[in-house]
Amino acid sequence: MKKRQANFELLRIIAMYMVVVMHYLNHTVDSMFFGGGLSGLRTAAILLDSLCIVAVNVYVLISGYFLSAAPFSWRRVVRLIAQTLFYTVLIPLLLAAFGVLPASEAFSVYHIWNSIFPVQSGHYWFVTAYAVMVLFSPVLNAALEKLDQKELRWVLAALLLFFCIGKSLSPIQFSTDRYGYDFGWFLVLYLIGGCLRKYGFGFMTTAAKGWTVYLISAAGIAALELCLVGIGERIEGLRYFASVPFHYNFLLCLTGALGLFCAFSHIRIKEGRAAAIVRWISPAMLGVYLIHEQADVAGRWFGWVNGLTGRLGSAFAQTMEGTVCVTSVPRYLLLLFLQVTLVFAVCAALDLLRGRLFAALGGLCRNRRRT
Repeated sequence: MKKRQANFELLRIIAMYMVVVMHYLNHTVDSMFFGGGLSGLRTAAILLDSLCIVAVNVYVLISGYFLSAAPFSWRRVVRLIAQTLFYTVLIPLLLAAFGVLPASEAFSVYHIWNSIFPVQSGHYWFVTAYAVMVLFSPVLNAALEKLDQKELRWVLAALLLFFCIGKSLSPIQFSTDRYGYDFGWFLVLYLIGGCLRKYGFGFMTTAAKGWTVYLISAAGIAALELCLVGIGERIEGLRYFASVPFHYNFLLCLTGALGLFCAFSHIRIKEGRAAAIVRWISPAMLGVYLIHEQADVAGRWFGWVNGLTGRLGSAFAQTMEGTVCVTSVPRYLLLLFLQVTLVFAVCAALDLLRGRLFAALGGLCRNRRRT
């Protein structure tokens, strides 16, 4: 079996770490973006968010890049659903057993129904959009194969105009806009990934050019957000537009993702221990998301990890508006790194164990069929 390319697997790991960083910001300072002025802490959060916001687009671009060259496999769909069900069904039972989740909530009909149908119920928005994208992949691959480069460019231009460019300029939300949290945007990213595989990266022919596009895009997102936050505080009607730079289908978010993707396409990780470790860890990245964003865990994990860090947790205070940070920027960034790394490492380790369990069960099933 062909080995996974270690450079893109490393990018997959970094992208998921960025996702955890963004969720951490949601639990701490993102809630303070409006009101109280533009403090140093909020500025630091905006800068960090601007660097990380490309993560989801990067993750989907990787899928489009490789799946567009692979035959459709129902096994891939089954694995995705099985992995998701493992956490949506098991986690509530464990939390109820340890008294964290009330039994009346864990065993309510609504909760059980959403747990056993996580894709249809949107338990995880990402899994719902990703699963639909995978189901559409044979159609998208056929389009990539049959259409010539000029036709694909026109199709992508029209799709980007609808999903990305128009909303990036509009101060009023379109009724069809889902901020990139939908399978429509994922289909566009899949096609872009397939085009990159087939036709290359255009003018981004070196890693330096890729890094340049990524950093300029992140700087543009940060500059826009720093300006729009202040405007949104004074003009309530513009608060929606102040959030647009942090939407996944915002134009600079797309260009930033393309730049980072291009930069890593030029990185070569020498075969050996480093490449082996990257390939060993990367399959657990979806599990990192599935664990810490499971519906019963998403609102609790920050409190758990904050308690585990002991005195460092005193940097946060509970107010009527939620959890806010009351510390200096350097201390906050240190806390963020320690706590995000802890969450990331624990979730990755748990999913690696889950992977071993699934592999063992798969081996047993194969042996039984043979006998």
